[in-house]
Amino acid sequence: MNKKQIEQLTLNGLDKGLSTSFKLIKTIVPFYIAIDLLNHTQFANRLGEALSPVMYIFGLSGKMSIAIVSGYFVNLYAAIAVLIPLSPNWKEVTIVGLMTGISHNLVIEGAVLHKTGANAFLTILLRIFVSLIAGISLNMLFRAIYG
Repeated sequence: MNKKQIEQLTLNGLDKGLSTSFKLIKTIVPFYIAIDLLNHTQFANRLGEALSPVMYIFGLSGKMSIAIVSGYFVNLYAAIAVLIPLSPNWKEVTIVGLMTGISHNLVIEGAVLHKTGANAFLTILLRIFVSLIAGISLNMLFRAIYG
């Protein structure tokens, strides 16, 4: 490889890296700001209280449901952006990460599945079900190990 090729590859890599970074920033920053603002309202407190009994089975606070729903419908970066202002502990991050890793970006991936001829509805339901079971199982494992 000569110097010109190395320069071209470097510039191409920088261009693609910056492009990807800006795409991530466009997703993460608005979610982060929205959740940080929402976190200081009574709505967030009421939502957290209302969902606490359901989220308890996953070892999560009620407010963490916003991160899960964001991950399910938007993408993993949205879930991360929502988590940050909620100040989760490592167990919560791990559980939300597992759940959204299994079942993320459902709207777009559902459309892709539909185009391929697969049963998108059934596949999405299966992914959600598996992610819920995985979240419950990981919480049970954490409780068994850490109390």
